[in-house]
Amino acid sequence: MGGRVPMLLKHQEFYASLTALAPGLVERVQKAVEESETRFSGKKDGRAGFLWEHTVLVASLAYRVARSEKEDPALAALVALFHDAGKFSGGRYHAGEKPEEEAAAKLARTVLEESGLKMTSIGHIVRALRSLYLSGARRNKLADIVHDADFLSKFGYLGVANFFVKSTLRGRNLEAAVMDFLGKELTYAAVLPQNMRTQAARRIATRKSADTLRFYRAFLDELKETHGMDFRIRTAEMPRPGTRSKRVKISYAAPLLCGLCGGKWEVSLKTEKGSKCEKLEASLRCGSCGNTHVLAFCLPEIP
Repeated sequence: MGGRVPMLLKHQEFYASLTALAPGLVERVQKAVEESETRFSGKKDGRAGFLWEHTVLVASLAYRVARSEKEDPALAALVALFHDAGKFSGGRYHAGEKPEEEAAAKLARTVLEESGLKMTSIGHIVRALRSLYLSGARRNKLADIVHDADFLSKFGYLGVANFFVKSTLRGRNLEAAVMDFLGKELTYAAVLPQNMRTQAARRIATRKSADTLRFYRAFLDELKETHGMDFRIRTAEMPRPGTRSKRVKISYAAPLLCGLCGGKWEVSLKTEKGSKCEKLEASLRCGSCGNTHVLAFCLPEIP
């Protein structure tokens, strides 16, 4: 970085706050995050990776939400900076059975101790990181704030842009992105306000939810007009994870007709318990030629 403050950080409120707290701390976290992503991807062009861009966005949102919630914004930003730091631990994506947040917590303790932070602050940050992957009731306010910031970062116009960036990085064309992954985006966008654990984030989520759904509907209309890809948004209700009586509305995008023969799709839905979440599985089968397609994603855990 040659001693210069990266442009991505230069105007961030949290950067000035954390630099005053411990000079060079943000750069140490950036180095750790980018080195782990580089080991995984082999990318060596010197540019900031997607993971660090996402991390900065989450930290910025966490700082903003924490301040509105009358919590320590610097601590919230630090939890956010480390929240994905264990994603490529050991040079692999989601390596092993141990939650990635454990690797993030371990790294956070090391970096924060070296930076001279108070042990009480380090304890708050490490506990919040470890509680991020625990399901069920709310754990602590820092974890709630970063949970909300992480989800907020994935919606709205910037969240939509990052969805397509991630799709490109993973080698998907438009059809594959829509067919396999747009359902999750639509479902989570629709319930985004209910998925928030703080009032401040809920206010932001209401706008982001509307912006996201508006964009995707217009996008599918234009996709049909220009490429002839006639995807329809279908909806259904499924049992909400962790409850027996409550239900959650899910959405998925499916082509109107089979691309192989022009026949109509028959759809069946089911849920199954995964290692980290309850998954929805939508199976599409062409009634004419038997062509099949399966898409799956975690159902949102609404408090």
